[in-house]
Amino acid sequence: MSAVYSRTWYDDTCVSPSGQPLSVIQKKNFDFCIIGGGLAGLSCAYHLAEMGASVALCEHSVIGAGASGRNGGFCSSGWAAGLDQITRLVGPLVSKELELIGADGFKWMRDRAFSSKYTKAQPISGIVSLGLRGQMSEVSERLDEVELKKFVDGPRYKWGKIDNEAFHFHPLNFLKTFLQEAISHGVKVFENTGEVQLNGSEIYFSNGNRISCDRMIWATGGYSIEKNSTLKKYLLPIQTFICVTSPMPEILETYIPTRMALGDDRRAGNYFRRLPDGRLLWGMGVSALNQQSVESIKQMGWKNIKAHFPNMIAEMKQNNIKFDYAWSGLMAYASHFMPYVGKLNERESILSGFGGHGMNTAPIAGKRMALFLNGDKNMLDPFLEIPRRNVFGLIGRLGAEFEYRRLRVIDYIAEALG
Repeated sequence: MSAVYSRTWYDDTCVSPSGQPLSVIQKKNFDFCIIGGGLAGLSCAYHLAEMGASVALCEHSVIGAGASGRNGGFCSSGWAAGLDQITRLVGPLVSKELELIGADGFKWMRDRAFSSKYTKAQPISGIVSLGLRGQMSEVSERLDEVELKKFVDGPRYKWGKIDNEAFHFHPLNFLKTFLQEAISHGVKVFENTGEVQLNGSEIYFSNGNRISCDRMIWATGGYSIEKNSTLKKYLLPIQTFICVTSPMPEILETYIPTRMALGDDRRAGNYFRRLPDGRLLWGMGVSALNQQSVESIKQMGWKNIKAHFPNMIAEMKQNNIKFDYAWSGLMAYASHFMPYVGKLNERESILSGFGGHGMNTAPIAGKRMALFLNGDKNMLDPFLEIPRRNVFGLIGRLGAEFEYRRLRVIDYIAEALG
């Protein structure tokens, strides 16, 4: 499955780094070649170069074109799988290790995003988790419906919980700033390389370039799974959708007065936030099968927002507010929602499968992969406990689609029952 590619709000507000990626490869021999220019690949390349290795980072398209540069811009601790699910998968001891790794990745991201070098990432602290049903168990930490109206005024939201350490940001600007750091550390970054073919230590690209390396790392995400037999065996491309409105700061001040980001408690729920120029970014939906046109995504957005903010939609129509942007993105998911980080064979390693929670987990996994490749053989031990499971291609996608639809029905019934 390939997502419909369209220009994003991030593309139109992106900073251009002073150091630019290359198109023609002059140096031919490297210690390491990393395939995939997302956050995981960049982190691995940066940390390897920091340790003195020669590194080529090769991106099929341009840096940030995949999920790392077109996601909702939310960053918090944790993994795509919940803690209970991880514990069932790998046991309590390894689960605790992975929890600490996820927290370490979050700290790494937060420290960087709020540093003086990363002002263009526009980070803002705070994410509010919203409940559409029942009551939250931690009463002392809960925002009730009255308190919640200071943050969001929608009739379906019953309670909220604030994570003041979590933050939201401009992911593409973060990536471009990090790219500049990687280049300054000596990473050779090559864009528009096209498809990859291996022949021993040689790597051939469909744009005509060729390099050789001692070790290579597959750090691609949802956009390259179908063209890689190894990744295709273990990972599924899962699609999600985002719309961005035209500027409407006065309307947002009424219905979403907070500058924090917000997301509800459903597996395939909504996530949304105000953007610096007065727009609303609205994320929604999960699909393992359906490709949607830009117009279909916009229609989905209207319907989705109306279901949660009927009065706001009415005002948007009265004021001729449109969706200026609509796009989809592909995430790489394993069947258990956890990533694959480790060796495939003596020459190749995998660094992929971070799902919808990669902003903290991808960079720390990339750093740990770099440390492992530099000789710290215990760095990947917790990841080695994550079983590699075949997703069975189309059958797996059909199964994932069925599961997402089943969860939507369960969420609907649970909300209806209160």
